[in-house]
Amino acid sequence: HPYIYKITFATANESSALVIRPFSEKGTLKDLIYKAKPKDPFLKKYCNPKKIQGLELHQIKTYGRQILEVLKFLHEKGFPYGHLHSANVMLDGDTCKLMDLENSLLGLPSFYRSYFSQFRKIN
Repeated sequence: HPYIYKITFATANESSALVIRPFSEKGTLKDLIYKAKPKDPFLKKYCNPKKIQGLELHQIKTYGRQILEVLKFLHEKGFPYGHLHSANVMLDGDTCKLMDLENSLLGLPSFYRSYFSQFRKIN
């Protein structure tokens, strides 16, 4: 799918898994929002609230549509994706691509699991 970020190499055994993706100079959607450089340390990139800047309307429309299209594609294929957040959306030019699709295959809990688990009636 054009909105899924490619994997260069992947391997797994009984106790671990390794996934390698190409490096992107633009970084993730989170990097764009925080005006951060992908190679900077985490605390330098994301712990300065003064640097946070929202997206322009055309970016929100473009990226939102692309994310919804790939989520619809995954849903139609019966593939669960519970790790949607700005750090898992890689920017490639004016296109955004989802990453970490393998998390559900590896049995990792959803990013929002702790939020949903507090509601007893949600199955």
